[in-house]
Amino acid sequence: MRAADSVVTLTRVFAIAGLIAALPPSTAQSGPMMPAGPSPEAGLAGVWRFIGATPAPWTKPRRLTRKDAPLLEHAVDFTANEVKGPTPLACRGAQYSSGVTYRDEAFGGALAGDKDGRLAKAVHLSGQYTTFRVVCGTQVRDFYFDDNADLVTLQGGVVYTLERPTGMDPRQYKAGYSGPSFDCITAKTTGERLICIDAALSKSDKALGEAYSALKRDLSAESFATIQSGQRAWLAYTMQSCGANGPMPEALGDRNVITDCLNTAYGDRADLFSRVKAHRFGAMMLEPRMRFRTDAEAHIEEADIYPWMTGGPRSTAFNAFIVKTLKLDRWRMDDKDLFRRVEDLGGMRLFARRDYTAARFDGRVVSFQVSTDDFTGGNHDALGQQSFTWDLAKARLITLDDVFAANPDWKAFVAGRCKDDLRNQFSERNAPDLDDAEIAATLAESRDWLWGADKATVIFLIGTISGMTGGEFDVEIPLEALKPYMRPDAPVR
Repeated sequence: MRAADSVVTLTRVFAIAGLIAALPPSTAQSGPMMPAGPSPEAGLAGVWRFIGATPAPWTKPRRLTRKDAPLLEHAVDFTANEVKGPTPLACRGAQYSSGVTYRDEAFGGALAGDKDGRLAKAVHLSGQYTTFRVVCGTQVRDFYFDDNADLVTLQGGVVYTLERPTGMDPRQYKAGYSGPSFDCITAKTTGERLICIDAALSKSDKALGEAYSALKRDLSAESFATIQSGQRAWLAYTMQSCGANGPMPEALGDRNVITDCLNTAYGDRADLFSRVKAHRFGAMMLEPRMRFRTDAEAHIEEADIYPWMTGGPRSTAFNAFIVKTLKLDRWRMDDKDLFRRVEDLGGMRLFARRDYTAARFDGRVVSFQVSTDDFTGGNHDALGQQSFTWDLAKARLITLDDVFAANPDWKAFVAGRCKDDLRNQFSERNAPDLDDAEIAATLAESRDWLWGADKATVIFLIGTISGMTGGEFDVEIPLEALKPYMRPDAPVR
């Protein structure tokens, strides 16, 4: 619950407590309720998520299935004259009231015989229950504030727990399903339970699950097997490193530490998977493959996604080039020049990450960019990139000499385009005049060019140009503008 919501809720609770204090001791068991109206009280209004479901403690014990708890992981929105959400909660013309319910009348009188409070304790209720009542025609439904400042309600013999969405601004959530990629009724581990509870974490898990399923549909069995193996290793490492394998902490602060760690890991992973694509041309495919590894103490992780070609004899030379160039026979985390001994860094967790994006795959040319993001200690990640353009027919890299005619005119033309474009990109930062020599040095490197179907991209990295900050900056030039300077047989035309 957010701080502002807590203040509103406590204010409402104190007001209701005043009602209780004003009642004579002989008052009957029906608790005081405010007159019904079209608008929900501030403590109820807005979006809530069903984060927990348990068999009502006054019923026969049973193990719930998804069919038994259909409201779980749905969100409901209490708004003026309407409840938005799943059946049977959704209704128009809703009327709202609030007040206090006594034990004997809670849950339709189910706690009337609960003399020792055992049943009430099982659903985290004690004393008189602050109640929000929603009336939809002839249907009356009560939501009680429990001891954790969550709401509980009864539906179909199941007691549901509702919580304000956590993990991000609740206003970003709408009524409807808001759960993760798996069935929360089966959640057992601390990590799984926290994913179900936290709205942002559920969202990231669902996005990750959808991207994973898409890859399973799109990739060859051999390539997807590497994704599956890498994902399983990543999941095990993430749960271990975030402390989500142990028992659920009792303190909210300790749970939040785990949730924050999972939120960062899952958000990054979902973002990565959203960029991973397969490309097809006829029977040929350019597919992502994955590796994941940690050291024995899980102090260093290496995540590697690299391109792999299938579907034709031309793939053999390309794949051999990938193995050699990306050094797939070894792991970057084992490079002692790159990663110092962990004990020298005070137990800090390090990582080496590599992935790629493809700009072109058309049966003649494969053009892609490999990016690295390494944290080897210190204050910042080390970022790197290198572009490759491969001639499938000649089974070799395409260089600038293969593309441009042997005269200096193209260099002057491209340098002018880049200088103007970069100046525009940095005008708001008051960047100094760009160094012509540094621009020329970038233009001369084939690895700094990415060739698409209709444009070329020149890639400038941090440090390439004096005074520029902030990582990579791209200048896109239409191929039509470059063709007057190209060789007639340029493979990228």
